[in-house]
Amino acid sequence: MIEMDCSCVQGHHSIPTEVIEISENALQKVAGILKDYHRIFLVADENTYAVAGQQVEAQLKEAGMLSHSLVLPSPALPNAENIGKVLIGAGIDTDPYDINAFSLNPDYILAVGSGSINDTCRMVSYRLGIPYGIVGTAPSMDGYASVVAPLLNGNRKIIYNCTIARHIIIDIGVNTQAPYPLLLAGIGDMIAKYVAILDWEISRDLTGEYYCDNIAHMVLEATGKCIDAASDLKSRNPEAIRRTSEGLILSGECIAFCGSSRPASGTEHMVGQTWEVMDVEEGKVPNLHGIEVGEATFAAIEIFRMLYEETDDKVVRSLIEKYLPDFDRVEALQKTLHLPFTVTDRDRFIEGVLRGRTFRVRYTILQYLYDRGLLERYAAEAYDRVMRKHFYGTFREQFPDWEA
Repeated sequence: MIEMDCSCVQGHHSIPTEVIEISENALQKVAGILKDYHRIFLVADENTYAVAGQQVEAQLKEAGMLSHSLVLPSPALPNAENIGKVLIGAGIDTDPYDINAFSLNPDYILAVGSGSINDTCRMVSYRLGIPYGIVGTAPSMDGYASVVAPLLNGNRKIIYNCTIARHIIIDIGVNTQAPYPLLLAGIGDMIAKYVAILDWEISRDLTGEYYCDNIAHMVLEATGKCIDAASDLKSRNPEAIRRTSEGLILSGECIAFCGSSRPASGTEHMVGQTWEVMDVEEGKVPNLHGIEVGEATFAAIEIFRMLYEETDDKVVRSLIEKYLPDFDRVEALQKTLHLPFTVTDRDRFIEGVLRGRTFRVRYTILQYLYDRGLLERYAAEAYDRVMRKHFYGTFREQFPDWEA
């Protein structure tokens, strides 16, 4: 268990995560870390099984700890279909069949992958009451240590409360070889935190929402580490991969400490996830979560800059001013990193901003502007500013051979 005393109204934060292992050759340590479990159900997709799952499976089998494995077709989206496959595949029927017996469940679910596999197994773990852990194959998002999972259910993306991983195992060598778009997705997910914390502060001051200074500070510190490492990701510098992984996991821990994704998800996630839902509604495979969120972060920054230029609201203006240096830092990073965009159509961009306000019940700058009749104008002007200042090419232009 990870815990800390705090000066906020909660007084104490704790999460049931037992081990966070980020190291070279971490794959070789899996059996030792999970030594207390003896019927482990391993879940991967075709890609993650090839890069790490097969090796982990062999290790667990040799140690007599493996129950069985399930390899999902790629891309294994975190949707109801794949959750159902994992749920059904978790148990083993007895042979011969005993009408008085229940299907034998594993004592542990081990996810091998990144965001989608992690969220799928997190939900099944929660529903079955079985602990789970993750062998992460890419530093692509901050959900490894999170307590919520954004899942596709029908044509909607819904945030569900779920289990938190008991063990998080990151092999630096494996993560160093992750496809570059996944590395960019991790940075896209992290630059969002400045917007998320600012939204949280605004809600604290305007609605009285719970806020924790210590959690906010930890998230911002993690964000700074990731931004410092970002310029070395393209060269696949192992230390940059380590720092990015640590920052992403710390962000997830803060979500768990808080009991919600509030410290890591604000306007930028609500807009980015709306763009994902729009793809799902049209029968398309959604783009990488962190890429969508990264683009939406630039939209949110422009919205905050416009409000700072125009508003007479001293409280909001003062809060925005505090984050302007952080926004400058994110924009400077974009000049060298060139995060790709996925939404370049004006109408689609604006629709995502407008619909994003109601993606979930959460007070953000979008609701603030809507209440004042300003949201439509700000959404349209944000598109113009973002495309003029931050567009360096679409995702498909930068990665024409990408396959999800």
